[in-house]
Amino acid sequence: MKRNVYIFRHGETNYNLENRWYGCSIDTALNDNGVEQAKALAEKVVGLNITLLYSSPLIRAVQTANVIVQRIGMDIPIVILQNLREGNFGIVEGVTFDEAYQQFGKEFVDAICWPTVQNWDNAFPEGETKHNIFNRVLGCLNYIIYSSEDVNVGVVCHAGVLSALKCGLGLVATPNPNCSILHLQYDMETHIFEQIND
Repeated sequence: MKRNVYIFRHGETNYNLENRWYGCSIDTALNDNGVEQAKALAEKVVGLNITLLYSSPLIRAVQTANVIVQRIGMDIPIVILQNLREGNFGIVEGVTFDEAYQQFGKEFVDAICWPTVQNWDNAFPEGETKHNIFNRVLGCLNYIIYSSEDVNVGVVCHAGVLSALKCGLGLVATPNPNCSILHLQYDMETHIFEQIND
């Protein structure tokens, strides 16, 4: 038996437009373009036969999840899981990428964005490591898979979560644009996640 887990990044916010770091300590809503992105994502989700939807508690993720459910037009519950939240980026929360580059150097900042298992214990001061993000989100995915018999589930979360997952699962570190989809398939016998390129 296999389970399909479709992981969606939330739509655009003004912080994205301004190229700023923002994690779980900044809870901001989608902008108008982000709402349109969520609607376009919802059109793609219609054909995935999702029967359960999980979301980060942050408003940008919950808004995206609500747009999906409204488009599907079914009574699909949205389950909020606190551990799907974005990472805590410590003292760089709210600062631009350029400002972070100036303070910490491009190599260090880029390694936070695109970690490897060799450097994923690095973090900004007062921040959370990608290793820690991976561990808590993997716990969520295991809970999602084993707590119900739903074969196709959706998860709305964040770019930092996606990069941590890709690192921890040994996937290719590809960009995670707003409202992108990562399709993972979990084999209940081998207990292995595989990326499916639809």
